[in-house]
Amino acid sequence: MAVNGGNPAEYSHFSRSVIDSIERWSGVIHRRRRFTPAAQIVKVNLGSGLQVAPGWINVDGSLRTLAAGHSPFVIGLVYRFLTDHQNLSRDEFVALLSKNTFVHYDLKYGVPLPDSSADFIFTSHSLHHLYRDKAQALLADALRVLKAGGTIRIAVPNLEYIFSLYQRGEREHALKYFFYPSEPRNQLSWRHYQYDFELMRQMLEGAGYDKVRRCAYRQGRTPDLELLDNRPHETLFVEADKPLEARDELDRAAATL
Repeated sequence: MAVNGGNPAEYSHFSRSVIDSIERWSGVIHRRRRFTPAAQIVKVNLGSGLQVAPGWINVDGSLRTLAAGHSPFVIGLVYRFLTDHQNLSRDEFVALLSKNTFVHYDLKYGVPLPDSSADFIFTSHSLHHLYRDKAQALLADALRVLKAGGTIRIAVPNLEYIFSLYQRGEREHALKYFFYPSEPRNQLSWRHYQYDFELMRQMLEGAGYDKVRRCAYRQGRTPDLELLDNRPHETLFVEADKPLEARDELDRAAATL
């Protein structure tokens, strides 16, 4: 679609720039936001995009999430402005953002929930969009948010799979996991790191998790994986737990009050 006689490419770059600015400044404005869950079993989806499941708190820094909770008219306007609808019709898009719980928040600032408030944390194809030090900080903050014995599940592109593409001659395909073509792209989706299981294990253990294990597609302790897990051929699935010792420490601290 051209605007004022401009060509589609120019409009696309301009639109992407406007969206990036809105997302960036909204993230700054909301960086002190805190969401207190009311459910007995609390499930948090970090960097959810539109890959959601009923009953989860979906934390995301995109313009789509910013529109959630507004009227169908406003959500519909956002739908028209975006180019990535993930194959959803306008009505499906409006229903998804209206019927699920979304919290607009930039994950580079951490997780906007209280200490020891979540039973499960899930994040799919989001962690590699952060620089490694920011990803480490996010994992540490997710540990803060988990209840003792709670579980985090992480899904990321599998570095071993990427290297296998290169080794069997699919070089261009492999390079797409590191470099993007020149068309406009959401700044939140730029890739800054990649992981194999050993790198992920080191990150999780360094943040304080235990029982780090590699999981199969749609298998693990985390609920609703039939709705949340995706892209099985290219993805590394890992779960880890917050140590139960953390509960003992909290009990001891409470006993001294």
